[in-house]
Amino acid sequence: MVQALHAGVTFALVIPAYNRAHLIGETVESALAQRTPFSEIIVVDDGSTDNTLEVLETYRDRITIIGTKNNGVQSARNTGIQAATSDYVTLCDSDDLLEPDFLDIFSAWLGAHPQCDVLYSNFVSFNHKTVFGDRFSASPAGLYDDVAFRDDVAMYIDGLVPRILKFQILFVTGLTIKREKFNEIGPYDVRFNRVGAEDFEFTLRAVVRAQVGFCRRPLARVRRHDGNDSADQVRHIDGEIQIMEYALEHHQGMLAYRAAFDAGMDDRCAYVFDAAFARGEFTLASRMLKKFRQQPQGRRFTIKKAILNMPSILRLVLWRLTQAK
Repeated sequence: MVQALHAGVTFALVIPAYNRAHLIGETVESALAQRTPFSEIIVVDDGSTDNTLEVLETYRDRITIIGTKNNGVQSARNTGIQAATSDYVTLCDSDDLLEPDFLDIFSAWLGAHPQCDVLYSNFVSFNHKTVFGDRFSASPAGLYDDVAFRDDVAMYIDGLVPRILKFQILFVTGLTIKREKFNEIGPYDVRFNRVGAEDFEFTLRAVVRAQVGFCRRPLARVRRHDGNDSADQVRHIDGEIQIMEYALEHHQGMLAYRAAFDAGMDDRCAYVFDAAFARGEFTLASRMLKKFRQQPQGRRFTIKKAILNMPSILRLVLWRLTQAK
């Protein structure tokens, strides 16, 4: 990677936080430990009811703290970005971490490639016991084989929309964007507060309205919460489904990718349907049935669909038989 810092380019870091007293200190420390320092570190406390603000106060001389009502993470991100004065803004969720050389690498690359409006980072997932593989390496075989990387960064990625509809690699932690370009694209949409994958709506706007780059070197760490992985994944994918439906109807230029949207929707609906059925969440499973563009063919799906359409008492009995080991 290019290591020389481009003089005069400034970077702000925005961290939205809600009830993260037990984690926010570690996130702030990772921001302060950058080899190339951020010009601003802004933490937006989204109406926390624990002692998040008390923890943040210990960093008062090195960060900017903004307190708001509990309006949701989308609103908190917008508030932080609006408060920033730097040329670029980086986002990091309050339970995630940035590697010490994150800004060293991002500032150098963006300084040398001013035509890039938005740069996303690959990441690894982790919990208190384990560091898991990186997101980019988990992509389906062949999906990005034709993408040319230089210094671990790819720009001008052909067909980026259908690629991320098939397998999403552009996540919010580590996202770095020109502040002026953010204002042009528009803020995070607060109607998706508390919807899984809420930032995906902004991502779909960004990839068609900005010059987007992706760094395949994992320069961020995204935390998994023990006991919540399965539920979070279903919620996340269900959120992607809702956002894809919205984007297809409301985002300019998305109809050109209708086939990719339909395929991506069906893949996601199948995942949520199977997971919801396995947990006995029949309302969610039934909702997924209505969203398929083309329902799966096969004996297992047909049996599950038939069980869902039965009277509740019989449905529960037959469902239990399908779950018996």
